[in-house]
Amino acid sequence: MSTENLKKEEDEKIKIWPQWVATCTLSLAVIGSGLANGWASPYLAQLTSTEASVPLRLTDTEASWVASLLNFGRLVGALLSALCQDWIGRKKVLLLGGLPLLMSWVCCICATSVTWLYTSRFCSGIGSGMIWCSLSLYLSEIADPRIRGSLISMNVNASSIGMFLGNVMGPYLSMEMFGYVSLVPNILFMILFSWIPESPYHHLLHGDIEKAEASLRWFRRKSDVKAEMQDLQEFIDGAETNIFLKLKEFFIPSNFKKPLVVIGVYAFSYISGYSAMNSYSEIILTKGKIAVQPSIVVMILGVSMIVAGSTAVLLVDKLGRKCLLIMSATGTSISLALLGLHFHLLSLEYDPKSLTWLPIIALLMFNLSICSGLQPIPSTLLGEMFTANMKNMASLFVSSTNALLSFASAKTYQPFLDLVGDKFVYWTYSVGVLFCVPYVYFLIPETAGKSLLEIQQSIKK
Repeated sequence: MSTENLKKEEDEKIKIWPQWVATCTLSLAVIGSGLANGWASPYLAQLTSTEASVPLRLTDTEASWVASLLNFGRLVGALLSALCQDWIGRKKVLLLGGLPLLMSWVCCICATSVTWLYTSRFCSGIGSGMIWCSLSLYLSEIADPRIRGSLISMNVNASSIGMFLGNVMGPYLSMEMFGYVSLVPNILFMILFSWIPESPYHHLLHGDIEKAEASLRWFRRKSDVKAEMQDLQEFIDGAETNIFLKLKEFFIPSNFKKPLVVIGVYAFSYISGYSAMNSYSEIILTKGKIAVQPSIVVMILGVSMIVAGSTAVLLVDKLGRKCLLIMSATGTSISLALLGLHFHLLSLEYDPKSLTWLPIIALLMFNLSICSGLQPIPSTLLGEMFTANMKNMASLFVSSTNALLSFASAKTYQPFLDLVGDKFVYWTYSVGVLFCVPYVYFLIPETAGKSLLEIQQSIKK
């Protein structure tokens, strides 16, 4: 390799490391959100068991509310986030999102009745909603186009790390101790992220060019950022801060089509039953009569999510968004069909011990498939596909709808299961998520490697 190429490679490393620092710091908040998701699987199994020694006992109805209230809180968090973003900035909204998460763990520590758990889960949802509504936009505005998908995917993967830690700690720690441990990443995030600059986009939106340049220089580690500043100014040219004017533009049919397309991609991850499968994974394995301790399998499933998420970080900017989404949807559909097959064979009175491998393989394949595409890529598209004027309203609309879909998926799982039985639930999910393949092929634009301005130009063409 020539000296010139070595110098160029070294310059690129210097240029992008601050963006990775910001992403890693944000990951602490996402890990906290993931811990709230990971809490559900071990503790719902304990709280609904007649054998476990726990301070509370929940009915199936109460457990379904505990599982789904987090998603309802996400709706409130998304609304708060969207209302505040353009005025106080993405960074401050992200920091404020840490407060409800902190409150949720305090409620978990103090829980002596189901009301405390309802409050804890709802607060977790508010914090998660505020963070996820702002996170994709913040990262898309600070990232180099070549690594934008990787940065956003890394934070989605951080959620998987949080869920894995929750699944690992759940069987061995009391709810009170779990709450104390979960406070650590939350507090670290609020301290460390306060030192990271605001998005240059926010400063430009409010006409503060000096602060925008200073922010861009921090993230790029270059003294001359005029060319990129010019592109950014062209991107936000004509952007409004008046919410009523934004609403008027947002509902123009040609503009409204884009958030609907992004919501469609999110919808397929909920059609797959991901929210419910995550909350009820230990219960599913117990009902599947596997010959292995379910909590151990749940830990392995958590590791598989991290592996799949890491794969997405490495490949999302190389293979492109569409390719990974199609592969992910196909694998998810096959895995759900296999899980349904397991419960069908149990209904035919096959020996459960001889079938132990089938639900484990099915759930492992489910996690690997969904976490490599259907989970991280919709968040990437949310940060990429919208004009400056539409970013905030699109984020509100998509995040709110996303929260409702997640809530509906988690809340309807148990009634659907009671109505039709296990095998038909998973087969229905399998057929539903398979429709994602033609949807992505015909409707989703490829955005990998393009600047935000280039993406808008290509969508117009």
